[in-house]
Amino acid sequence: MPAQSAHPPFPRSPLPAEPFCDHCGTDEHLLIETIESIRQAPGSAAGLIHVEYRCQACGFSRSHAAEVADVADVLTRSDDPNGVLQFGRHHLHCGVPMHTGPGKLHLISSGATGRADPELETYLNTRVLHCDECGFQMEIPD
Repeated sequence: MPAQSAHPPFPRSPLPAEPFCDHCGTDEHLLIETIESIRQAPGSAAGLIHVEYRCQACGFSRSHAAEVADVADVLTRSDDPNGVLQFGRHHLHCGVPMHTGPGKLHLISSGATGRADPELETYLNTRVLHCDECGFQMEIPD
């Protein structure tokens, strides 16, 4: 009987797929929203990233592993350069990096009882992102 390894095998890398809208049957209207690196197991294929995108024509959204070249093809054909693209914790708007401004602390509470109830309160730290090209700004959770 063969000896079993004390360590489980590395998980297999997710199989890459090309960015594509299953509903419209095309990749012409895709808006790439997020790109993140995939930690590769030793010996696995390089050049894979995790991508999230949305079809601007029908609203279909999807996320999966993809090859860098396939995502680059979609980005270079993009009709909408004004969207916000997230690379990890970095955000781009108008094709340039957005700058972080002072954040805020928001108190969120339930008004269902008609009175303040400290047990139903929560605090949310945010940061404000600014685009120096066009002045666009947005507030995101920190």
